Amino acid sequence: MSVDVLVLPSPLLGPVAYGPLAGALDARGASTAVADLPDGVLTPAAVLAGFVDQLVSSGASLLVAHSNAGYLVPALHAAVPVGAVVLVDAALPLAPGPTTVLAPPAFADFVAGLPKVDGLLPPWPLWWDPADVGPLFPSEDWLSRVTDGAPRLPPSWFTTPVEVPGGWEALPAAYLGFGGTYAEELTFARGAGWPVDVVEGHHLHLLSEPDATAEAVLGLRERLR
Repeated sequence: MSVDVLVLPSPLLGPVAYGPLAGALDARGASTAVADLPDGVLTPAAVLAGFVDQLVSSGASLLVAHSNAGYLVPALHAAVPVGAVVLVDAALPLAPGPTTVLAPPAFADFVAGLPKVDGLLPPWPLWWDPADVGPLFPSEDWLSRVTDGAPRLPPSWFTTPVEVPGGWEALPAAYLGFGGTYAEELTFARGAGWPVDVVEGHHLHLLSEPDATAEAVLGLRERLR
């Protein structure tokens, strides 16, 4: 199925969390699909290969990558050059080098200390105190839906190297930040000459405020043309 926009979900959250944003983009004339994640235990290579296949089959001219999916964008662009990408409160490979891991060292250490069942982590919303994570969701129903749909990742997700092609920052990209959580990425984006927009909100602002997020994404797309 041909679409205009392909949303790359964070593998920590899963595709369910991105339905409202896709609907808001659709409503503004940008036909949108949310990429699926592969079945089974997720590895960076399998997720990247799936994203590549779905980008090719969708014919999308714009990628929207959120959170941890941002780490995969340079390798994805090397495999299939993208028309444009808007990185939404996304992690980026900031350190120079031919590879990156999918978490800063301190976060990887935090993940290593989480409880595991059969060697797999709990769904992402269960990593945090309910009092802290609950306000990120527009309702208890959404918290339950995302928790039920979130993959259980292996800890190796965060320590497996992924390719970072040299000069990747020259791709046609823009950055949308929700507040200053990703301050280093915002600084990197500005230094790379990308269009940047920052709106006040939390990391799941795209779920709580999909219409405002869609407007911001499409505004950045226009600045890339």
